[in-house]
Amino acid sequence: GWFPADSVRLRISQEVDEQDVRHQDKGSPRRITIMQRMSTMSGKQRLNPEWVRQKVIEEIINYEEGYVKNLKDVIEGPLKEARLRKDLFNDNQIERLFNNIEELFEFQVQFLESLKNRLKTIVHKSEIGDTFTEYQDKFVDIYSRYCNNHSSALAEYTILNQHMIYTIFFESCRLLKDMESIPLDGYLLKPVQRICQYQLQLKELLKYTTSTHPDHAKVKDAECIMSKVASTVNERKRRTENINKLAQWQSTIEDWRGEDILVKSSIMIHSGSLYKISAGNKQLRRFFLFDKQLVYCRKVLGSGKLQYKGRINLDQCQTVNLDDNSGILFFNPFFM
Repeated sequence: GWFPADSVRLRISQEVDEQDVRHQDKGSPRRITIMQRMSTMSGKQRLNPEWVRQKVIEEIINYEEGYVKNLKDVIEGPLKEARLRKDLFNDNQIERLFNNIEELFEFQVQFLESLKNRLKTIVHKSEIGDTFTEYQDKFVDIYSRYCNNHSSALAEYTILNQHMIYTIFFESCRLLKDMESIPLDGYLLKPVQRICQYQLQLKELLKYTTSTHPDHAKVKDAECIMSKVASTVNERKRRTENINKLAQWQSTIEDWRGEDILVKSSIMIHSGSLYKISAGNKQLRRFFLFDKQLVYCRKVLGSGKLQYKGRINLDQCQTVNLDDNSGILFFNPFFM
């Protein structure tokens, strides 16, 4: 799901992530969280912002490395194998499932490398805030395209996964790459979650960056920028979903005439039944209010479907409220 950033509080490893420990690479050291480290430190050390800042930076890097590995696993696992199985997948199915994940992976590798290049020997002195500022346009472009397609990817995955042959295929790919024990749709969700997490991680970093630190202003700007990036990506996703809904709605209307609804409108605001009075004739119609236009339809008897009857261009009309005693025997009448 999509949640406003203000409604979410990121906890920087304040509790052990059992799944991370269980599925970490074989032979790699067990991850030690900040709270575990702090439990072994003295009270004076725990309050040292330089020490905490170092640990927050390290966890940002570690989280990013894990994220890049997840993307690489999807590309070298399910995506690569799907391209080899022409008997199971066509190009359109692969495009809907994985969209621009390869481009996303290449960008994240570059971004991670830039983050690491900002690290200094004394980690808390590192200045990483401007890295986010530098890549803000690419974040918006690449993540907007990925997130806009995410609903289609989940729909495609759900359809395919209803067939046992695809369920076996996806699970075999996961085992082949020794991936975490989560289904493919969980991996496809990670970029959607990640773009919302950057601002929260930067907010945590800013908390432990003193006002005299050379990175303070950069981190503050980065937090603001990544908040706007997440909002922009979210808004573009919302608009894309609205456009798809309008196209789907129009396809259900019989005898549609004139230009497509999307030529002038991008959102349905309200719908309901009204009596339309024209030349003394009273007709019950179903009205749909969009930005820029008002469409009205007639219910087809016996089928329950709607038949297009007309539209009103709201840019070229005026609405006048009529008094209930105006002679029209309806409540709250109005004239257009």
